[in-house]
Amino acid sequence: MQPGITDLFGANSTLSGTPKILAIPLTSLPALTGSNPTALEVYAAVVSYAHTWLNANTDASVLATSDVTISSPITRNGVPKTQFQFSERFYGSYAAPIFDPNAV
Repeated sequence: MQPGITDLFGANSTLSGTPKILAIPLTSLPALTGSNPTALEVYAAVVSYAHTWLNANTDASVLATSDVTISSPITRNGVPKTQFQFSERFYGSYAAPIFDPNAV
């Protein structure tokens, strides 16, 4: 089972039109609590939402996995912070890698 648009971007999200336009209502991302989120907050909410779906759907037919590593405290710009590092992996058809010396 592959994820649908709403699985990764929240309920009521759509991908439609020509050219394709992804529409994500802010209410689709429960992690967003402010009425005027920044672009980085929206991006983080999408990553978090998709991560939750991928972790709940670990069937081999899903061609992606997601892990999160939490480190705390770390120092960024001299200030202690908590770091959330997401690792996404996408799987495609297997093709044996071939080393080509002419491409070096």
